[in-house]
Amino acid sequence: MNLGAIVEVAIGIIFVWIVLSLTTIQLQEWVTTQLNKRARDMEDAIHEMLANPNLKAQFYDHPIIRGLTANKRKFPSFVPPRFYNHPLVRGFTQEKRKLPSYIPSQQFALCLFDMARTADTESSLIQQGILKIRDDLNQKNRLSKDYAAIEALNLLADLARSAAATEAGTAITKKTLAVLKQEVNKFAESYPAYKQDIDAALGEASKFKEEIEDVLKQQPKDKDPALNKLKRGIAALSVISPEVNQTLNALLLNVEEYAEEGEAHVARARKNVEKWFDDSMERVSGVFKRYSQMMALIIGFIVALVLNIDSINLTFYLWRDQSVRQALADNAATFELSEAEFARDPEQAMQDLRKKFIGLSLPVGWVINDSTPSTIPDFRCRAFPGQFDTFGVRIPYIEKCLAPPQADNTTNILLKLGGIFLTALAARQGAPFWFDFLKRFVNLRGTGANPAEKEGK
Repeated sequence: MNLGAIVEVAIGIIFVWIVLSLTTIQLQEWVTTQLNKRARDMEDAIHEMLANPNLKAQFYDHPIIRGLTANKRKFPSFVPPRFYNHPLVRGFTQEKRKLPSYIPSQQFALCLFDMARTADTESSLIQQGILKIRDDLNQKNRLSKDYAAIEALNLLADLARSAAATEAGTAITKKTLAVLKQEVNKFAESYPAYKQDIDAALGEASKFKEEIEDVLKQQPKDKDPALNKLKRGIAALSVISPEVNQTLNALLLNVEEYAEEGEAHVARARKNVEKWFDDSMERVSGVFKRYSQMMALIIGFIVALVLNIDSINLTFYLWRDQSVRQALADNAATFELSEAEFARDPEQAMQDLRKKFIGLSLPVGWVINDSTPSTIPDFRCRAFPGQFDTFGVRIPYIEKCLAPPQADNTTNILLKLGGIFLTALAARQGAPFWFDFLKRFVNLRGTGANPAEKEGK
């Protein structure tokens, strides 16, 4: 058995798989970005954690979370704002609200605690109603959206958040709440189509406020003012979302006894919430990983099918053609293999890898031939070729044959699809996985590990 030939074939196959893996990763990242998959998975998880669509909307509208996806203009716009506010232009300037793909656990806890501290205020309840109306408008199709109303609701939501932060039983509390209600009523007058929804939101906020007051009367006071404010807010959440109230109460259970010496009670509670969020995000990461693996398999199969990268046929070809096999193995051996370069700049790494295939006649790609050549009357293009046939897929109506280069009768459609599926499975493993294998085979073919690797040990 020629061990050297086997090693060279393995190097050549793995080298091809690395290029395909890099292509698959780039396409997968593009598709995932376009679908906003990570952000949507996180949104679904946070919706389950908060167990209330209004609280979820309030969470994502919080400045702490909005700041994670803030798009700042590099240069100030010289176009007057009234131009964009004109009815003829406003319909073409849809505001795209981008959800964050990653939220640090500290920001999650800070935002949730801030929401809890203001949960007993009527302004916070009004804000939730406003955000619900806005989200309902955003779900409509582009032609039926009222962008001016959505922008006005965003301003009202910001005003409601500011009013909720000032509500503390003082004179300014009533003033800020009165200003908020006055602006909400002005919105209803300016946009009569949403007056019924506005009235329902105000009525629901007033109803919840009365129920919250009854709950807070039974809430015992705590020695720590900050912890007492937090517990009152969590108690208020029982009216809006009983599930999140139960969860937060469990996380704050006996926090006074478990807090370390010199550690604030609220700080200990925040650590518990951060741990809750991290555990939930681990589950989301697992779901996204399974999705990524399936997406990589599908994209890898499509790319391998389009480029005709058949691992079975390529293996036999490299085994038969010694010159191509050795040239490909030499190119792999001379390539500067660095996993950090792959992670830092995959596009450049792919370009460098492609240069190693220039001048090599590999059996990849497709060609279109006549399905019935006149020189051989019995010659046919068939998916399951016989002795005088060649493998290929006949294109209907134009008498053409889609076939691999150097087509013959040694394969059929089932073997071809099997080889392409094997290539897709290899692409799903990722370039770093095959990167390690390639280094081992290159060292096996040569004289062992290079001096740099020995010095690093």
